[in-house]
Amino acid sequence: MPGPGSRAYRAFVLDEGGAIRSAIVLQAEIDDHARAIAATITNAFGADLWERARFLGSDPPRSSCLAF
Repeated sequence: MPGPGSRAYRAFVLDEGGAIRSAIVLQAEIDDHARAIAATITNAFGADLWERARFLGSDPPRSSCLAF
């Protein structure tokens, strides 16, 4: 259950073309916690993080291939 200082954030997961694939609601007390949570759930295409109408940034795409 979210604490009294918790705020709702949304991570918009992007597809390979940069379009929104899905949205995930996150609860965090501060922006840095929301960024850390979003970084753990984004896929190979990245995500945009918002708190209401405030844009916090993008988590860049991650390579889905391993380089040897």
